[in-house]
Formats: sequence, C-alpha cells, structure tokens
Amino acid sequence: MPRKPDLPPIMESENTTIGQRIYQLRKKREYTQKELADKIGISRILVWNYEKGRLRLYDEMVKRFAIALEVSTDYLLGLKDDPEPIPKK
Repeated sequence: MPRKPDLPPIMESENTTIGQRIYQLRKKREYTQKELADKIGISRILVWNYEKGRLRLYDEMVKRFAIALEVSTDYLLGLKDDPEPIPKK
C-alpha cells in the first residue's frame, strides 16, 4: 500500500498548466508569440506549442520563460500563486 506523502497539500492553482501560465503572462505583458520567442531565442511555433501543452518544457526553457516573463520558476511550475516579478539585479 502506498504511504502518505510528506509533502504540503497541492494548491488550487495546480490545475493551471505551465502552458496556460505562460499564455496568461504573455498576454499580461502584451507580448506577441513572436516577441516572446525572440526574447527567449526560439521560434514562434515553439512558443505556441508550449502554450498549448503540445511540448513539455525542460529545465532550461522553464528558466528562459521565467526570465523573459519576469516571474519565478516556482510560479511557472505552479508551486507558488504569486506572479510578482522577480527582483532585477
């Protein structure tokens, strides 16, 4: 029988996918898919595929999206509900 995990409860925001969060942040920042793609160094079609959940993001891409959208990786991954921008250094 599986044992009960020692992890905190999953937040309600866990129902939002990383692609949906990227889409919402992109719209909030008023970036086109092309503008976001150019910031990250990928093609527009890849941004579309990530937003639609057709492709899974690997760690480097999560970091790039977080930097371009000025949020923490925790927010993109659904571990944090606060999309406040990360402080610039």
